[in-house]
Amino acid sequence: MDNWVWTLMTVVFTFYFLKLLLEFNRPDQRLPKALEARDKVVKIWEERVAKSKERFTSTEQRINALEAEKDHLEDRLRQLRPQANARRFIKIPEGSFQMGSREEDSPFNERPLHIVFLSSYYISPFPVTNVDYFEFVNCTGYPVPLHWRQGTYPPGTGRHPVVNVSWSDAVAFAEWIGARLPTEAEWEKAARGTDGRLYPWGGRFSEENCNALSPAGRVKAVDEYPAGRSIYGLWDTSGNVYEWCSDFFHESYYMNSPNENPQGPAGGYERTVRGGSYMDNRPAMRTTHRLGAGEHTARETIGFRVAMSDLQEVGAKPGPVPAAEVALPEAAPVPTAPEMAPGG
Repeated sequence: MDNWVWTLMTVVFTFYFLKLLLEFNRPDQRLPKALEARDKVVKIWEERVAKSKERFTSTEQRINALEAEKDHLEDRLRQLRPQANARRFIKIPEGSFQMGSREEDSPFNERPLHIVFLSSYYISPFPVTNVDYFEFVNCTGYPVPLHWRQGTYPPGTGRHPVVNVSWSDAVAFAEWIGARLPTEAEWEKAARGTDGRLYPWGGRFSEENCNALSPAGRVKAVDEYPAGRSIYGLWDTSGNVYEWCSDFFHESYYMNSPNENPQGPAGGYERTVRGGSYMDNRPAMRTTHRLGAGEHTARETIGFRVAMSDLQEVGAKPGPVPAAEVALPEAAPVPTAPEMAPGG
């Protein structure tokens, strides 16, 4: 009996030990399968990463090619803009003209009357309009004037001169189209011609020729006064809105300004504005009228037009002033006034 029991217990313990041994060895059998599965997953992800790298490299190459093409097109556009501007702008021929005023009742900052020689240049026939400035803003993301709403100008004012723009805003627009602001001398010659006229249209003031004398009035379209065009065909050089020039402003600049292509004072606190506005009276409508305004000033009475050096004159020095090309009218000597600080 004891032997039978002992044998049974031996068999039971043997089977139990074998079971434990099998359970102990089972992980060794699962591990290779797990490693094999992991290797398959790793391989799949490596293939995916390799394909992603290929796509990324291809995309990067396409981006680089597009950026190179974009740079090429922008360079080409910069090369073509001056030619396009020359077709749209008015060319002012080189030569001398009378700048300033000799009238005894004219402000000190307009005297003395003096002869200035200018190389040929181009200038826009109209002030920059809201439509023009909207295109600039839309293409560059440049901030809009303060009075615009929802990123655009007020309805019905597309052909009005853009206003509430600072001197810096005007420069940014001019550079964008491959142009610049006109110098004060360029502005006056284009508005006045070479015969010394007081108003763009002639020697006598006419309310029918400009938007002026309206303190409670408003800005109007740039092409509303055809009879007010200058001898060169510029619109709105008298009234409607003042226009920024590139020069610094100084009250006594005419006392010692150069007689060939003057660029304005070397420095100052204000920039020159020309042309008068709809709020001003008759004296401000004269082609000789000049004022100063801070570079960061933005007013509803100030806009701008753009100019461009002659394509054939770029980099060339101006020629000498032709002798007696423009003669000054006889006048009594202008008394010398004391020096004034920039901006008066």
